[in-house]
Amino acid sequence: MKKRLTPARSVIAAALILGLAIPAQAQLRDALNTGEQATRRAAQIQQQINQLDDERSDMTREYRTLLQRRDAAELFARQQALVVAGQREEIESLAQQLGSIDDITAQTVPMLLSMIEDLKLFVNADLPFKMDLRQDRLAGLDGAMASANVSAAEQYRLIMEAYAAEMEYGSTMDTWPEEMEINGAPTTVQMFQYGRVALVYVTPNGRAARFDRATREWVDLPNSYVPDIQQAIRVAEGKAQQVVLFAPVQKFSVQ
Repeated sequence: MKKRLTPARSVIAAALILGLAIPAQAQLRDALNTGEQATRRAAQIQQQINQLDDERSDMTREYRTLLQRRDAAELFARQQALVVAGQREEIESLAQQLGSIDDITAQTVPMLLSMIEDLKLFVNADLPFKMDLRQDRLAGLDGAMASANVSAAEQYRLIMEAYAAEMEYGSTMDTWPEEMEINGAPTTVQMFQYGRVALVYVTPNGRAARFDRATREWVDLPNSYVPDIQQAIRVAEGKAQQVVLFAPVQKFSVQ
């Protein structure tokens, strides 16, 4: 037998159902909110984990980079230590060489001075041609030896140049006009130098003389020498071809 609900009973039943449904919905809503918050929190935690992992990866790469730089720095330091050691050895070697150079210089200077004195003796004993030029060259050597700004190597070079110039005089012939005093009167003569064999001159009036090394004076020559001397002068000037010439000669010696 079916029971029917009266209107009053229906109202009471609806009220009971509604009273039961409202707390259930609230609990469901709270549960959903809690789940949603948990999901968001989990996402935030995962994001933090990812960020920390990225930071860890960056730190790992940076650490490896620092290790590589440290290894490179240590290798560079070892290499520089070898360079410094080599430079120290080179400095010690140079210091020893400088000491040797000082000894060599101390021995070289007297030798150079002796070479200059020998050259002076040679020039003074030689035929007196171009004496102004030659004496100036010797004075220049004295100045170079007295100067602190001229190295020993440069002094040696200048001395060897002077020796070379004197040697060249012995294999050349030259002629030039020169004023000299003859019998108390200034006279312009034509000088002729044939190496170190002879130094002669011819006056405008056709007289000739030669320089005597023994007496260090000019000695008159017979007129028979004049044509040969004049011919030699023309050869030296390039005005005539070389021919066999006759000239007075003397043995040359330096005491």
